[in-house]
Amino acid sequence: MKLNYFKKKNRQRIRKELTEGFGQVSTKNRDISLIRESRKLYIDGPDIVDERTWNDLNMDDLFCFIDRTISKTGEQYLYSLLNKRQSPIAASNLNSKVNFYQQNFNHLISNCVTLKAYDSFSTYNLPSFIFGNQFMRIPFWTKLLGLLALFLGITSLFVTAFIHIFIISIFINTLLHYYMKRRINVFHYDFMNIKTFYRTCSLLLKFDNVPDFFSKIEIKKLKTISNNSFYLSHNIEYADELSALMYYVIEMIKGFFLFDSMLYNHTISLIESNLPLLQKAYQYIGIVDASISIASLKKGTQGCEPVISLKKELVLKNAYHPLVNNCIKNSITIKDSSIVITGSNMSGKTTFLKTIGINVILSQTINYSFCDYIENPYSNVFTSIVKEDNIEQGNSYFMDELLRANQIFKVLDSTSLPQIILFDEIFKGTNSKDRIALASALLLYLSKMNCIVIVTTHDLDIIDLVYEKYATYFFDNSLFDNILYFDYKIKHGIQSKTNVLELVKSLNFPPAIISDTIKLKQTVKLPIIK
Repeated sequence: MKLNYFKKKNRQRIRKELTEGFGQVSTKNRDISLIRESRKLYIDGPDIVDERTWNDLNMDDLFCFIDRTISKTGEQYLYSLLNKRQSPIAASNLNSKVNFYQQNFNHLISNCVTLKAYDSFSTYNLPSFIFGNQFMRIPFWTKLLGLLALFLGITSLFVTAFIHIFIISIFINTLLHYYMKRRINVFHYDFMNIKTFYRTCSLLLKFDNVPDFFSKIEIKKLKTISNNSFYLSHNIEYADELSALMYYVIEMIKGFFLFDSMLYNHTISLIESNLPLLQKAYQYIGIVDASISIASLKKGTQGCEPVISLKKELVLKNAYHPLVNNCIKNSITIKDSSIVITGSNMSGKTTFLKTIGINVILSQTINYSFCDYIENPYSNVFTSIVKEDNIEQGNSYFMDELLRANQIFKVLDSTSLPQIILFDEIFKGTNSKDRIALASALLLYLSKMNCIVIVTTHDLDIIDLVYEKYATYFFDNSLFDNILYFDYKIKHGIQSKTNVLELVKSLNFPPAIISDTIKLKQTVKLPIIK
């Protein structure tokens, strides 16, 4: 009675915490390296957000903001969801599930309580177990030794001459039993997780709105695998000496006939023959948890459901970046041409690129974006924002950008779908003349391809060479009382001034440096491109 009372009070406490935290940013601890294991679900393909884009857009940080899941499986599934564009059917199914939870809050919280009971750090390893497809096998001859011991035991009851052979047999088997048990125990948590895995699926299915997700035969198979896994992972907690004695007697009998080794091989055979079913169950728990997380995200943020099309058009209204405090919202419509954005340092160009990138990706992964309205093509996003000198590979900034551009060319040649390409400070890692010539040629080439290009630059000469194919926008700044102000609003046109002098003035540089900068600026001439 007392145990049931405390269980009930604990569930009430958890339910209250989950209700109060719904719609809020989760501050739980995460192990991103283990969450990345979920990438094994989607190893490669044309719909994957490529690693360069993922890192350029700080998608790990964005994931931590979006993630309000309860279980480790939910974390991993949501992470996978953000990594891959959804088909229209998959997006519709996800959206209907999210809407269901938004409209049935009590049901949502009940599922959260179920998922909370399932949550365990060890479940981070489940994808490796059920998607890795590499299982240790215990040699077949151990089964023969177990059966031989059983045969000798029965025979020795009638023929006493076999008793000595039987004793030798069980001695060898007992040694083998403990040797094999150490190897089997490597998978202790995996088997334990499969048990809780099945129980969680069963509880979610009782109350969920997908009664036909699993057939009765599939449920029966899951239960069989779960029961076998339970026996292999079960730790006996004995309350008294008699219980301890019974445990050791049973352990000895299991050792005599190598029962655990035979059960392990049988269970692994069941798992191998039902891997698609286990993967389906994993994804079911994941999609329930991820859907609840997205419902929580929608409650706590301002955003919209996207309009996805096949047209080479991009429309964002009042878009913002959720990781930027008090982010200024911006709107843009790109229909007939790509765009070049100018602006001084720190004016908001890079943040705007990232805002576009994450919102387009989210529109095709979780069917939700941080803006009042978004319409974009069903497309991949490719970025070249963070450039690094790779000392180990001997690559400079410039070579890094060249390699990235080459990757993008290959993608454009391999698909008929429009792509979205974001360049920040294009070809900044080489001399001015070559940079302007090459950047202009590349942008003109891309203007003929099936893509939308958004590029930022400080080089106004580039605009002179590509203005017929690219619309121009800029971010502005102003200086009052030696304080530099930015409004972070995108405007149509060209920003012809820089903020170098404003910056050094606002930082109170020595007057001699400022005056010399003004004088030298009049004498510096950029190379003329012929």
